[in-house]
Amino acid sequence: MNKPAQRIVRNNLLIIVALAVVVGFISSYVVESSLFLFSFLYLGQVTTNLILGLRQWGRKDSKTGPVPYFLSVLLVLIIGFGSCAGILAYLNINGGPPH
Repeated sequence: MNKPAQRIVRNNLLIIVALAVVVGFISSYVVESSLFLFSFLYLGQVTTNLILGLRQWGRKDSKTGPVPYFLSVLLVLIIGFGSCAGILAYLNINGGPPH
C-alpha cells in the first residue's frame, strides 16, 4: 500500500478514536442520546468514505484509487459496530455512565 493510501486509512482510524473520546465525554452529560450520536457520527464517516471511494472509481489520474476508502468503510463499520454494542451493553448493565 502506498503512502497516500496509508495516510487515508490512518486518518480514518484517528477520526474513530477522536469520535469515541468526544462521545465518551458527552455521554456523561447526555445519557439518552449518546448512543444515537455515536452511531450517527460513525455512519456519517462511512457515508463520506463510500462517496469518496465511488468518486475515485475508474479515475486514471488518482494516486490511491478507491481501495483505501473502501477499506476505511469496512474498518469503520467493524469498529463502530463493536463500539456501539459495547456502549449499549455498558449502559444496560451499569444503568448508565458513572457519575
